[in-house]
Amino acid sequence: MKTLNNLVTRVSQSGWLFIISAIFAFGSLFIVFMNINVAFEPIVGAQLFDFQNDLTVEEIFEQLESFNESAVALYYAFVFVDFFFPFFAGLVLAAAGAYAIRHLSTKWYDQINRRNLFAIFFIPTLFDWGENIFAITVINGYPNELTAAATLLVLAKKGKLTSVMIMQLVVWSLLALALLKRMGQKVGLLES
Repeated sequence: MKTLNNLVTRVSQSGWLFIISAIFAFGSLFIVFMNINVAFEPIVGAQLFDFQNDLTVEEIFEQLESFNESAVALYYAFVFVDFFFPFFAGLVLAAAGAYAIRHLSTKWYDQINRRNLFAIFFIPTLFDWGENIFAITVINGYPNELTAAATLLVLAKKGKLTSVMIMQLVVWSLLALALLKRMGQKVGLLES
């Protein structure tokens, strides 16, 4: 966790590293949407599992009936990219949160940094990686219906979606508070 925490603080202190991380995050997402998902959807008749927010265990097995070698190959390509995207997206989110906290309170920032707690922003990344692992497990197991793995895929998806929303809300709130603090300092309502 210390290495990850140090990476977050380093990126939060460098505009260039932040921009590079954002390019990797959203560039990899662009690759998925523009190349992989566009080719995948006509084969299966549905988007990749990751993009179906209301996906159920039953729908997973229904869709697997349409998987052919091309669909499986595309899914593997997607999973390869989707191990990078969640990491860099988590890094961007964590760095923005660290940046905001540093500008809100150096005391809080030092305590969070000392305890390596900026790594908490990567919880959605862990859920996303779990979703990928369970998806590949279900795909590789088919035609056997690995219901437990499919259930864990759906649960990981729900955990990812929930934790992403929470982390985004936290980061945007912290950024808004940091901006308000900065504006208050500029107009003389708050001490620098």
